[in-house]
Amino acid sequence: MQTLLRFLYFLSLVFWLGSIFFFSFIAARSAFKILPREMAGDLVADIFPKYYLVAYVCGAVALLTTTINWVAGHATSGVVYTLRIAILFVMLGLSVYAGTIITPNAHELRMEMRTLSKDVPRYIEVQRNFSSLHKRSAIINSVIFLLGVAIVILTAYNYRD
Repeated sequence: MQTLLRFLYFLSLVFWLGSIFFFSFIAARSAFKILPREMAGDLVADIFPKYYLVAYVCGAVALLTTTINWVAGHATSGVVYTLRIAILFVMLGLSVYAGTIITPNAHELRMEMRTLSKDVPRYIEVQRNFSSLHKRSAIINSVIFLLGVAIVILTAYNYRD
């Protein structure tokens, strides 16, 4: 059972961090490089629900398997498991916030920008709000990724054969 839990924990971390890396550094950049801006935005908007679903599932699996291992007494250090659980909880919470609050709001603003002429004051206000949400989303995504790397380092440092 412990081997299965460890496998699921590692698999969830690999998928989660891999999806962040692939989407952020490869897929989104390529979409905006090759496609017209509006089409690239549509593509990314279509990917986001799936992207966040991966985060929710992987985060929940990593959190659950770590917690079960800790409660079952397989922890080599309570402090390390507590830290790991806290970091996973923050990562998952940030993902849920970005996926359920920021992304829908940014999508609404993007759709509203399409209906406005670029020379009206409302367009500038909506664009500014969209840019602010986009920046917040990018920062949160970066924080989630860096926390995930920290967990991998913590796990590797504490790993016992």
